[in-house]
Order: sequence, then C-alpha cells, then structure tokens
Amino acid sequence: MNHRQREALSSWWQGTIGWDVAMAGYCTLRAGGKADAFIDVHSPGQLSSLLQWLDQEHIPWFVLGRGSNVLVADEGYPGVILRLKGEFADIALLPSGKSGSALVQVGAACTLPRLVSWCADQGLAGVEFLEGIPGTVGGAVRMNAGAWGHDMEECLQHLHGVDDQGKQQSITATEIGFSYRRISWLQGSMEKLVIIAARLRVQRDATAAIQNRCKNYQQLRRSRQPKGVASAGSFFKNPPGDSAGRLIEAAGLKTSRKGGAVVSPVHANFIVNDGHATAADILSLMQCVQEKVYQQFQIHLEPEVQILGGQKR
Repeated sequence: MNHRQREALSSWWQGTIGWDVAMAGYCTLRAGGKADAFIDVHSPGQLSSLLQWLDQEHIPWFVLGRGSNVLVADEGYPGVILRLKGEFADIALLPSGKSGSALVQVGAACTLPRLVSWCADQGLAGVEFLEGIPGTVGGAVRMNAGAWGHDMEECLQHLHGVDDQGKQQSITATEIGFSYRRISWLQGSMEKLVIIAARLRVQRDATAAIQNRCKNYQQLRRSRQPKGVASAGSFFKNPPGDSAGRLIEAAGLKTSRKGGAVVSPVHANFIVNDGHATAADILSLMQCVQEKVYQQFQIHLEPEVQILGGQKR
C-alpha cells in the first residue's frame, strides 16, 4: 500500500487499523514478516464496503482465521489482512425438516473447538472429526478440512460469502466442487470470495457418546503429534494413495534442520519452530524436503500451508 492509500483508508474506515503488523504473533508457526495493514471486521456491511474499496484500489487482501495454516514471508505481505469478528462467530440451531438430524448455522469466525463443543452439548453429531484442529469454520470449509477419514464435504449444506465486489452470495453444496483440501465454486471464483457462514447437516445422538468420540480423537492426536512447539499442523498435503509423513520419514528427513526450523522427530509431516526460526528457515526446509522426496520417489509434495507475500517491500 502506498502513502495515499493508507491515508484514504484511515479517513473512511471507522474501526481500528493496525499498520505494519508483525504476523508472527498471529500465526501458529510463530514466524513471518509484517502485513501492511491488519483490520478486524465485525459485520457483513463493513466487509462489503472494505472489499469494494480494496478492489477499486487493486490492493491484495487475505482473510486470516487462527493462523494455523498460514506463513507470511519475512519480506512481508503488501496488502491487508482481514480477520472476521463479532457476529461472524455466532452459532444457531435451525429447523431441519428431517427426523433424526438438524441444521447448524455457524459463522466463519467460530473456532472449531467451540463448534465441536457446542454441538456435543446439544447432542448433535457429525463434526467430531474436527476435534483438536486449531482453526476456524471458514478455514475448515475453504480447505475441505478433514481427519480420520472424514471431511467437511460430509456435512456442508450451504455457505454464505461476500465477493470482491462487496456482493453477498449464497451457495449450495451442489454448486461446490469438493476435492482434497480444497473446494471450488462452480459458478464463480472461490479465491475472490470471503466465506462468512456455513450451514451444516448434523445428526442427533447422545451427548455422552459424542463426547467419548471427541476424547478418542484427542488422545489419537496427542499420541501422534508433537507437543509444546510452534507448528502449522500437517505441512504437506498427502499425495494420492500415500502419506506425506511416510515419504518424508522414508527419505531420512526426520530431525532435518534449516536454522530454527526442524522436521519433527515425532511426526515427519510437521515442520516445527524451535523458537528461533524465520520464515526463510521454514521455506528453506520446505524446499529441501520437497527436493529430496522428489529425488527418491518422483513425487512432488504440495504444501498445505498457505505462503503469503515474499516481494520486496
């Protein structure tokens, strides 16, 4: 953003704007550069106005959830980071029209732990597989998040969004293309859409049974994933018919290091920050892993983590 754009945004935006914000504090990898601006948005009206202005000014933007799958390059992000707050975190139970099931309307800013807990308390099953994933509903929908053989495609019925022209869009599951860690909008660009809410189909079940499944998933995660270190969860997508972790381990890359970035000795598909890693360290280790796995298995590992920025400021 140039000086004129900064002054213009300051003059009409009624909320708080953070300028040149260090993103390491907002991402679970605890590394990365600065974003030109950081803005919390509390309503669809605010979001529509802001997206229209950003489009007119040709300023890049990105919606951040809990920062569990994002890394901003050390050079920074030359645009605006948006974070949904306020009413975007609401949850409500809707009439379902079907015996034994229910519909849950949930805002994109709602955290996955809160969604899972709320559904369990209501005796609503179907989202337990999200237990322990430190993200938001918006991110989970956009990435078709999944675990333990389940993913968002199973429960997503509808999503609401705002496009880059500031127009609200209502999209049914039949208009969505689901694939591994990705969804597409068959009638438009998902890249230019901010997901603001989702409608999920869930099933009625005993609260105790739901909580027991959640507890089992928690125990599985704790036994298989590194603890007490900064990471982004699974760093690479699993290639078809195989596991990224298996390939990385088979390539002898566990405990490999670049600066403060380390391939976890607990789970090879976790790149962790030992407390001193820069984004450059993490990206260098990512590239090393990709090269060595490709050399041995002719398989290119695609990062699940979104890399933002990288241009000289």
